[in-house]
Amino acid sequence: MTTRILASTSARILSRPSSLLRAQSTRAMTVPTLLSVTELKKQLGGPIVLDGSWHMPAEKRDPIQEFKNEHLPGARYFDIESIKDKTSSFPHMMPTATQFAQQVGELGITNNDHIVVYDTAGFFSAPRVYWMFKAFGHDKVSVLNGGLKAWKAAGYAVESGDGKVQAKEYKVPKLDTDVIRYHDQILQLVRDKNSKTTIIDARGADRFTGQAPEPRAGLSSGHMPGAKNVSFKQLFDGKTGELHDNAQLASVFEKAGVDVSQLKDEPVVLSCGSGVTASVLYFALERLGLKNLAVYDGSWTEYASLNQGPIVKD
Repeated sequence: MTTRILASTSARILSRPSSLLRAQSTRAMTVPTLLSVTELKKQLGGPIVLDGSWHMPAEKRDPIQEFKNEHLPGARYFDIESIKDKTSSFPHMMPTATQFAQQVGELGITNNDHIVVYDTAGFFSAPRVYWMFKAFGHDKVSVLNGGLKAWKAAGYAVESGDGKVQAKEYKVPKLDTDVIRYHDQILQLVRDKNSKTTIIDARGADRFTGQAPEPRAGLSSGHMPGAKNVSFKQLFDGKTGELHDNAQLASVFEKAGVDVSQLKDEPVVLSCGSGVTASVLYFALERLGLKNLAVYDGSWTEYASLNQGPIVKD
């Protein structure tokens, strides 16, 4: 009797449409986009943990050395300054799919691994790494809420060393061009007075309005016509480094004139200084249910440097 039941069950499974089986498989592989330090502690040894820390040049900090000094157990270092388009004159632009696959494979990662990214600030550069993986179709990726700061505050152990691992094959993915915007597309947006696309800038208000200079010498401050300003620093707790809850996030955007409830199906483009903190906005808005999101890869550094579009100072 048991044998017949098992055989019957197997037959029903095999007879199901392959599309249904794929859908069920996809649901089974779903991972949370945001992971607490407590949740990660329970899963250590499962997900691949990446330190995606990066700092502004003016800070004169060495994230690689900091990683060697202390990092989460088993973590590898994802270098935004290396895994980038090395032919571009602009900072950490998106690499080609082939380069991405090569360098990610060198970190001992495969296309099926669950990735958890953190940074030392809490919520600064880790979302950029998250967005990069997402853009290359790697959906099993999470950000560690609060990063190293929250991990240490919880009393969890860290380790030192270079985090070297054995390379694995990461198959060359396909870039999802829906989640990235380029300079020519941005120029079209700012020149189109009937555009329904919302541009949100993650820089500080003083740089956005043009009252303060950009940290990159010779670069004009200001903003694109029609852009809204939501500083990425408003989206997380400065002390703990943890992302605000959804109600707080929605409130921050609303105060900046961005009604998230009205943008569910409308295109939204995120920008910042060089494409890093724009990804913090991307992550927060994704948490709020927005689907039509894209990061302007070159962001303000490219836009102002090329100086082909209007710059507003108010």
